[in-house]
Amino acid sequence: MKANTLNGARLKPLAVSTMALLWLAGCGEDIWSETPNSAPEFTSSPLTEVKAQESYSYQAVAEDVDEDDTLTYTGSDLPSWLNLDSSSGLLSGTPAATDIGEYSVSLKVSDGILSDSQSFTVMVTAAGEWVLAWADEFDGTALNDTNWNIETGDGSQYGIPGWGNNELEWYQADNISVEDGHLVITAREEMSNGYPYTSGRMRSDGKLDITFGRIEARIKPPKGQGLWPAFWMLPTDSKYGGWASGGEVDIMETVNLTDDDQKVYGTTHYGMAWPNNQSASTEFAAPVGEDFHVYAIEWEKDQIRWYLNDTHYATVTANHWWSYFYKNINEGYQNPDGAPFDQPFHLLLNLAVGGNWPGAPDEMTEFPAKLMVDYVRVYRCDVDPATGAGCASSISNDATVYDDGAAYVTEYDLYKGGAGTLSWEVQGETVERALQAQVGWDNEGAFAIAETDLGGEIGKVIEVMSSGAGNFVVNAVDGLTFDVFGVGKSNEPWKLYAGELIFDLYIDSSLTDADGSFAVKMDSGWPALGAWSIPLSELKMDEWQTLSVPINELVANPGEAPLNTSAVLNLFVGEFTAAAHAQVANIRLKCGHPGDEGCGIYPPAVEIDSQEVVVFDDMVNSEVWTRGIGAWDTGAGFDYFEGDSTNHVTWSMVDSGDPEHGTVLEVKMSENGSDGLLYIQSQQPVDLSAFANGELRFDLKVLDYAGTSSGMAFKVDCVFPCSTNDIELGVVADGVWQSFSVPVTDLVGRGLNLAGVNTGIVIFPTFGDQQGVSFQIDNVSWVVGDPGEQPEGPSGDVVLFADAAADGWDIWDCCGGATVAIVDEGGDYGNVAEVTFNTTPTVSGLLGDAGIDVSGLANGTLEFDLKVVSQPNDTSGDWLLKVESSSNQVFAELKLEDSNEGMAPGDDVWQHYTFDLAALESAGLDLSDVKIVMIFPTWGTGDGAVYRLDNVVFKAN
Repeated sequence: MKANTLNGARLKPLAVSTMALLWLAGCGEDIWSETPNSAPEFTSSPLTEVKAQESYSYQAVAEDVDEDDTLTYTGSDLPSWLNLDSSSGLLSGTPAATDIGEYSVSLKVSDGILSDSQSFTVMVTAAGEWVLAWADEFDGTALNDTNWNIETGDGSQYGIPGWGNNELEWYQADNISVEDGHLVITAREEMSNGYPYTSGRMRSDGKLDITFGRIEARIKPPKGQGLWPAFWMLPTDSKYGGWASGGEVDIMETVNLTDDDQKVYGTTHYGMAWPNNQSASTEFAAPVGEDFHVYAIEWEKDQIRWYLNDTHYATVTANHWWSYFYKNINEGYQNPDGAPFDQPFHLLLNLAVGGNWPGAPDEMTEFPAKLMVDYVRVYRCDVDPATGAGCASSISNDATVYDDGAAYVTEYDLYKGGAGTLSWEVQGETVERALQAQVGWDNEGAFAIAETDLGGEIGKVIEVMSSGAGNFVVNAVDGLTFDVFGVGKSNEPWKLYAGELIFDLYIDSSLTDADGSFAVKMDSGWPALGAWSIPLSELKMDEWQTLSVPINELVANPGEAPLNTSAVLNLFVGEFTAAAHAQVANIRLKCGHPGDEGCGIYPPAVEIDSQEVVVFDDMVNSEVWTRGIGAWDTGAGFDYFEGDSTNHVTWSMVDSGDPEHGTVLEVKMSENGSDGLLYIQSQQPVDLSAFANGELRFDLKVLDYAGTSSGMAFKVDCVFPCSTNDIELGVVADGVWQSFSVPVTDLVGRGLNLAGVNTGIVIFPTFGDQQGVSFQIDNVSWVVGDPGEQPEGPSGDVVLFADAAADGWDIWDCCGGATVAIVDEGGDYGNVAEVTFNTTPTVSGLLGDAGIDVSGLANGTLEFDLKVVSQPNDTSGDWLLKVESSSNQVFAELKLEDSNEGMAPGDDVWQHYTFDLAALESAGLDLSDVKIVMIFPTWGTGDGAVYRLDNVVFKAN
């Protein structure tokens, strides 16, 4: 008879006589006795510690006074290396070397009705020990030059003056000493080589190169505004390109230590070359400026951990870091597993003064300032030196962990087995554009192509047959242009992106002139193009080969006019310079980017034919802003589109309680130390050119400034890195709705490309001061303005420089690669502008506060006097004039020898140059908006050049 239950107790039958049972049955009732069921109880003590790579076994035992009960064991949140047998209660497993740390375990035993629980922590300790492999205890009287190399100067020898950070010190050997058992790096306030401070920097490259292990140093950093000490690592001979795809590990950095504000920073840098470099950084508050402390990393094959003394405060795993870099012409861009932190690195110690991060010292900073180091030690893990795993120290569950990240990589088949069709999913619908391959330049019949089907995996190929030069192109059947984004721009060739054209090439040597060359181009309508070429003698003959051409090379090598990647007509141009018989197949455009969908080819732009484009009014206008609401923050390091996440920026649609606003977008910033922003975005660019005379309007209400004082800011983006950049609003809309109307002309003046707007608005509290802020936005829209009567531009001469820069104009250097000054030339010239170029690529000239209109200058010219005091060391380039509008997408660039005088600059002689405004306009300049006039040698060839400039004027004639 099966026992019954009642109210959680087990009911057992009472023995009675047969007669009694019959009598009771006649009454229609059973008689039962209620005997309480007992819950099982754990009686065993758990095993709470095990070494990595050793077996763990804990036999859970439970007693139950109810002998006929069947017990079942379950566990919750068990780590992956533990398994529980539900019938026997055996908990067992073997933790790997990477499983070192604390694990919370919860077991439950049940008899089917009642249960007992047992919770405990299992500590997985290192299987091995850290064994000292190298040390410098600084016990001598001078730096040990068998361990260290001293670096001097300002970084110009590496092409990074100011060490790439606009630092203010000149490094020299005299500032490094060994005293009383300590290394001492001293920063002094003294002039040296044009810098106001001196300091020291040293590294171990070629003398100590490390792959995996524990690296530690006992350090006391100095206090003071503008001081930036660091203990860090760089790759010795990077397999993965330069900074930052080759990697950097900052073991210890502090900046601007004061008595009340002391933090240490641990950071990795990785990803791509600038500006797409990535980092994962953790700050840890501790009184680090008061005394010596031990700063360490434990570097394993799949993770790096940071320690201050014995406290583990950060971890970055191989799931988070990555490297995307250009390897060579045959292998193109690579994204190898484990890179870049699986190669030899060396150590660096330095004390920087000033720079982008700390800023300059102030009157409170005390000099001399000293970075003191007691020792530097390197350990190997005796269990597995090849990976560094198995010796982890005191892993903390409270440490910040970065464990998610990857490069975004996408690829478009332009011609693969035949001309491709590009397609995009936009709001659930497929948008397509068909491609075609055709002759671009037949050189009067000397060049022809055919589409030949080779069968198999290759299928159709483009077969070239030429008796002379010519080219073929791959473009859209509809004849329209493409917006290729996230791959670089010709007016910013120093910014390295990661796009490439990949193709397979077969050259028939018997019918090909080996003295010729093969060029790959991309153009936005001849002669606006970018080109790359290679002699045929450097390529394989009579066999297939795969070639990769970085789009960086194309944007940096323009034709008569530069390539406009926002309006590409021919995605691929293949050009032979001599007789050739060849086949081309598998043409692809591929790109990588740190941001999701951060590069590629945009679908056709959204066409706007209304007087107003709503961004948000009760809801997002998803017909235009197809990607909707998104956010990004420094903690997450990626874009996200869910408003109720645990990230720094959260948002929701709420009822404002105000009938004039109704439903609004409410945004909240957490207090987790991150900085972030919110945006409303489209998957494809939106052409807002019709709104050039209009306004961007929005309403804002700040619910809570939460003790912050810097206020709010906004911006508009036109596909990264095209942007207005941050526009400060200040402390506004505090608890009340406030309306804002921003002239679109102001946004264009800040760099906005109206033809390619992809965010209707980006809004956020000021970075560095946004913890806990919450706000609401509503009624965001772009409104067409009434052009009305446009003010006429000047009708007379417009002088930009004569003895001094005119009001609203300044002598300017783009990128930190030149020094500019006013010098006395004497004689008829008097004061003139002087520009001196160094090793960092740059452009330089005159920059206006805002664009000026010179379109009204009838038969106008741009004229100036120029003297090249010193030609560049590299004379392979040209001297160029570039005139740019407020949008850096709109410009004209010409050689100086294309002036009306038709001459290149001579040596140390004044020469007069004249350019017709009509020629500048035909080359791409908007004469109604002129903001920058630049004169410079070809990009990257300027080192050593010095010129003087005077009498710069737009003349009416």
